[in-house]
Amino acid sequence: MNNKKLILLNISIAAVAISLWWLISNWKTWGENDQVGMQFVALMGLTVVLGFFFVLFILPSVGERIGAFFYSAPEKIEPDAFTKAAAKVTQGDYEGAIEAYAQIAADEPENRFPVVEIAKIQLDHMGDVDAAITTLEGAIEGKGWEVDDAAFLIFRLEEIYLKNKGDETRSRELLELIIERFPETRHSANAHHRLNEMTQPG
Repeated sequence: MNNKKLILLNISIAAVAISLWWLISNWKTWGENDQVGMQFVALMGLTVVLGFFFVLFILPSVGERIGAFFYSAPEKIEPDAFTKAAAKVTQGDYEGAIEAYAQIAADEPENRFPVVEIAKIQLDHMGDVDAAITTLEGAIEGKGWEVDDAAFLIFRLEEIYLKNKGDETRSRELLELIIERFPETRHSANAHHRLNEMTQPG
């Protein structure tokens, strides 16, 4: 609080105190002399002084506290594990990124994203096709995924075998695995479609 506002605060407090003292001192006299009008005027004057004090000092303080409660960050926001892992990829620290995503995968075993990201780093940034395949195969065999997650991982593995290894036989086997595991699903339909594309000439 600056000096000008502090002086104004002291004046306001003094005005309230004087008004209250004057009101209390004369209230009984006004009542005995049937001066109801003076009582009313005195109350109105005190109300105005109190209102001025409230609007000038109390209300802004309350507003600041409410604003701080809703809009101020109580503590520094730390980046989450995914952000840190992605940052390592941006910095070219691929081994560090793989370790970070592996830790996320351990903490969130139902989340396929860190597994997919590890394989992507191995394939796209490190050029290690076999490592990416090993990562995906290990994940597929290592746990009971939900249908959508399992199908996604198998499709991703099939794509790597076909495009990066040129292994059409293994690619077909994986598509047939999807059809066998997830019959009468959109995943099975997609696998049938891709098999048909592979058999068409050209």
